[in-house]
Amino acid sequence: MSAVPLHMSTRHCARLATGARVFGVSAVAVLALVERDLPGVLAVAMLAGLAVLATLATRRALLGGTLIALSEAGLAAVIVGSHLGDLPFVMLYLVVPPFVAGLHAGVVGTAISCLLEIIVVYLLTAPALSLDALSERLEVAAPWVLTSVGSGVLGAWLRQLDHVPPRDSDAYHSARRLLGELRTVARSLSAGLDPVGIAQQILVETREAIGDEAAVVLVRTEGGILVPLSQDEGGRLSEVGNDDPVVMECWTTEAPAQEIVGGPLGRRVRVALPLQVGVRMIGIVVAECGRGVSAAQLQILHSSLSEHTLRLDTALVFDEVRTLATADERRRLAREIHDGIAQEVASIGYAVDEMIADSDSREQRDSLRALRNELTRLVSELRLSIFDLRSEVSQSAGFGAALTDYVRQVGTRSGMSVHLSLNETPQRLRVEVETEILRIAQEAITNARRHSGASNLWVTFAADPPHATLSIADDGHGLGTPRSDSYGLRIMRERAERIGASLEIRSREGGGAQVSLTLAPETSRSPARNLGAVAALRKDREDVHLGLAHR
Repeated sequence: MSAVPLHMSTRHCARLATGARVFGVSAVAVLALVERDLPGVLAVAMLAGLAVLATLATRRALLGGTLIALSEAGLAAVIVGSHLGDLPFVMLYLVVPPFVAGLHAGVVGTAISCLLEIIVVYLLTAPALSLDALSERLEVAAPWVLTSVGSGVLGAWLRQLDHVPPRDSDAYHSARRLLGELRTVARSLSAGLDPVGIAQQILVETREAIGDEAAVVLVRTEGGILVPLSQDEGGRLSEVGNDDPVVMECWTTEAPAQEIVGGPLGRRVRVALPLQVGVRMIGIVVAECGRGVSAAQLQILHSSLSEHTLRLDTALVFDEVRTLATADERRRLAREIHDGIAQEVASIGYAVDEMIADSDSREQRDSLRALRNELTRLVSELRLSIFDLRSEVSQSAGFGAALTDYVRQVGTRSGMSVHLSLNETPQRLRVEVETEILRIAQEAITNARRHSGASNLWVTFAADPPHATLSIADDGHGLGTPRSDSYGLRIMRERAERIGASLEIRSREGGGAQVSLTLAPETSRSPARNLGAVAALRKDREDVHLGLAHR
């Protein structure tokens, strides 16, 4: 059976203090009964009353724990000093206040408590204020003083345990148990753990309840921006976000809200319903109707969405866990490639170098040099693959930083002139969406580097959540006939479909090929629109152009 580390909480600290007081009063009471002394019973009653008052003051937070412990030490010393001449056993209770002070204030509290007890008892019992009298009293009380100091140090040590973090092994045990439970639950969930699919179920139920004409499910990103997760095919509400009045009212009041809005189709009623798990808001459903919706209808719909909201929250958490697990697995593969096949190929290259140096045949040296060049190319490809695997988007490092690092490496190692244009806002897309866009960009850039024979590569990215566009263009040979065993284009389309984006691969004017990704919620199910559409939304922002020319 594995040992479980002790981690104290404030509640445990209070329980230990109460237990110490009960022990101290009980011990003095037993000794008083053995002595059959009436003054001893009175002292026990006074100490018991003091212990009860200290315990109640602690539980009701009438004073700070340290101040209560020091007050208890002073009053206990007064009671003990008043009865010490006839009842020396009452000194036993003096062990309790230093222990409690140690629990609340550590070693400093222990020292102050012990010193306070010594001074009070000395003043009440010494016949005269002199060093000889103090020395005599300390000689008698030395065992109890040392015991009090020891109990206080014990309390201070127990207090320190509250600040000891759990061991890594305990964290891994907890993670293993939770992941096992998640696996079991995920297999039994009827709706699965796809956030988009669950959001679509929310839209269906909303339409059935209030007969809306357009609806969108907004979820909150880490940056605090509400972005569309799913919406109807028309996409009329794709521009609705944090600055919409009904959305702001719903988010602030955490209650359904509605207002009359104008538009191309005339006056409509816009409704916002909070998606809550307990008291925590995770998103909002926004819908437009041709007529008003009663407060009772909204309340009924709000209540009926609670089950879907819990599923959606679970799916979003699972999506984050999956992203973290994927990133960890990519890093592991990168380490395996670096420490394994990359080192082996490099070793073969060194062996070929030695063979070239030892060869007497010119024809043989030329063949070996060709082999060496191919090995060098393979090592370069492996290094780029490692960088591919290690490139990732995180909460701290956004998409622009990850893409910049990647294209800089490609420009350095491939011999192409890479031209990068970034146009981003302070707000970010969801990390899961940025990750999929980065993987699509990596695949498109890798295809251009390996197969296009291009001299120049243009990488353009613009984002204004929930919109984004990506373009990868080269001046190479253009599109060839795709192989039947090639999965690169298929995987790119699957990634685009997963985030509700459209992907277009076409020949570039002037030669070469171009891959265009458009994330525009209102057209996610329609053909891709012109790449500059999103950038046109943000003409007031200055483009960031990074000309990376590496030869």
